[in-house]
Amino acid sequence: MNVRDNSLSVDAQDDRVLQRYGTGNVDWQQRIDWDALRRKRVERAHQFMAKHGIGAALIYNHDRKRYLSAVWNHPYARHVPRDFVLFVRDAGFPYVSVSKHTDQSRVVEDCPWLEGRLMTEGELFNPRIYRFQSASEATRKYTLTVSQIKGILKKHGVADLPVSVDYSTPGMIHALEQAGLKVVDGTSWIDECGMVKFDEEIFCMKTAASINEAGYGAVLREARIGMKETDLQGIMSKAMYEAGAEYIEGWVVAAGERTNPRSFNWSDRALRPREFVTLEACHVNWCGYKVCYDRTFLMGAKPSELQREIYQTGVEMHAKFQELLKPGVSMHELAEKRPKPGVNLKTAQQVRDWRATWSNHFGGMGIAWDSAPYYYSAEDPDFVLERNMTIAYHAMMWTDRDEGGIAIENTYRITANGCENLNKWPYEDIQILGL
Repeated sequence: MNVRDNSLSVDAQDDRVLQRYGTGNVDWQQRIDWDALRRKRVERAHQFMAKHGIGAALIYNHDRKRYLSAVWNHPYARHVPRDFVLFVRDAGFPYVSVSKHTDQSRVVEDCPWLEGRLMTEGELFNPRIYRFQSASEATRKYTLTVSQIKGILKKHGVADLPVSVDYSTPGMIHALEQAGLKVVDGTSWIDECGMVKFDEEIFCMKTAASINEAGYGAVLREARIGMKETDLQGIMSKAMYEAGAEYIEGWVVAAGERTNPRSFNWSDRALRPREFVTLEACHVNWCGYKVCYDRTFLMGAKPSELQREIYQTGVEMHAKFQELLKPGVSMHELAEKRPKPGVNLKTAQQVRDWRATWSNHFGGMGIAWDSAPYYYSAEDPDFVLERNMTIAYHAMMWTDRDEGGIAIENTYRITANGCENLNKWPYEDIQILGL
């Protein structure tokens, strides 16, 4: 499929995906054609199912379900494998189970593209695999569901092909195998499917980034010495939801000693002068798309010499990483050459001396966090970078002194000749909060 097949304006000379509108809808400007994007995602998924020899897929992961069905997932369903959609090769949109007495009429009204694919409990029962139940009752439910699934697969002529499952309970997988279905891994094919983005998806990621920036803007205006980490979390959260965020998957707010090494959570610790503050609203979503975004600020003072060197190290990590990002570069090459953090550094001079050797990590980004392509190590699959792959890079740095540590994270899009940073909040110089 041609990944350039889209409704957005693309400048052929410099390969930009232009962000010419916001989150609303108007009659005077062509914006995202959501119906076209939904269908292109599904068509691409069918191609990758065929590539991997899969006849059908049970998909529990909420990001992948959203990618294929565009159905809104309740927040609690994002944290547990609550239910699956059944995606059948060359059969259009997936089958989605709905409750006849609660949500069927609403989903029918909201999702006309799923006409003929919404099934009630009597047609496609979705056992709650996370709930306590006796062994006999669980077996009864799994057997019922699998018999329904097999009937649908026979209808589409794919019952003899492998069925992929991204994750589930052993009881459910055992029931599939007992029914004569071959179960295979259901993560690889759909992770590979989402690696290269349509231009509309890039626009969605840019919009998610701009919503995150509304949060940083509010923090820059309102942060004061003596506030708590949780106060910054509240300021940022309010601004982002007002700007159109769907939801925020997690938080990192760390100040002072909690940045050295960095704590990947938040606390009620007070913000004090001369301390680094790292802020990450993990994966602000808009229409299901997200970016990784991290910035570090300094509270109420100019940086010390060592703090300047620590911060500048993170900046230069990104500069070096950007030089590596271009079409044709392999993941193994990226894993080998990416800047990596030093250890046991105590002085500004040690940091300067080390900087020539080089952080950190990360992988793909977009509809799902920590998705392909990966560049952790040479043990990861060796994909080659292509236009509209998106990669997050997380540069973290601290020393064995009290000056604290920093974290700077950007999400990059691979362009025709290099890369584009989707995150526009400045990071080249330390910004001071609370003055």
